[in-house]
Amino acid sequence: MSRTLRLYVLAACIGGLVGPAPALANEDAAARAQEERPELPVLVLEIGAGVRFRNIHLEVGDGASGSESRSFETGAYFDFAWHLLLRPMARRTSRPSAQAILLQLDGGSGIALRAEVSGIELETNTWRMLGQFGYLYPMGRLQLGGLVGVGGDVFAIDLNSVLPSSRIIYARLGPALCYALVPRFLSIRADFGLRVPFYFGALEDAFGDRTSGIGLDAALTLHGWLNVGFSYAVRFVWEYYRLRFSGSSMNVPAMGDGGDGNDHALTIQFLFGWSL
Repeated sequence: MSRTLRLYVLAACIGGLVGPAPALANEDAAARAQEERPELPVLVLEIGAGVRFRNIHLEVGDGASGSESRSFETGAYFDFAWHLLLRPMARRTSRPSAQAILLQLDGGSGIALRAEVSGIELETNTWRMLGQFGYLYPMGRLQLGGLVGVGGDVFAIDLNSVLPSSRIIYARLGPALCYALVPRFLSIRADFGLRVPFYFGALEDAFGDRTSGIGLDAALTLHGWLNVGFSYAVRFVWEYYRLRFSGSSMNVPAMGDGGDGNDHALTIQFLFGWSL
């Protein structure tokens, strides 16, 4: 009996010495995984302003078997901007596949701008809005995925004989990646997109009802947020459209007989807001 008791005591001692080691190792691994997992905000709401440059150049038919160039350059102008990002599952689950889901809304406007066309000063307003559904999968400091959505770019200008107003509505698709340089405090994000316009507004009336085009964009964002909720960002955005005009046009002041053109813009934004 005593020998059996001694064996049980010896086995218990050995189990006490060896058993906790795997448990401690598992706890350490879980702690490291928790530290490496990015703390993602559920909501980011930011507004701000910046500088925007826009250049439109068209080559359109002059109605006499020739063509004429029409250009519009804004120079630098004040641009109001806003940004909304929502991650509905960021705090509801620890699964990265669910945390990756996001909704994003971006916009900007330039109101009551003054532009000179053919020596005449005209009032110009611009509006932009882009709503997207996205998926950015978190892998340590890196997030990788893409976004898809629909946007609009409105350019309104007083009636003139050079350039009509436009209302480009487009579908957008593109990849995105984000890397935390300093977790939470400073991250860098890059977005690239293909835009497929399906509505052109007054451009179709002026230059042809079979107007078509393709667009590209790229954005680089430096952003961060603090525990108290304050968030900040600096964004550099490039946008480009290649346009082709054909078909019948209407009798409007800026009409032309088909042709092609391009429209590109560069924007620098400084945004501040709140995050949860």
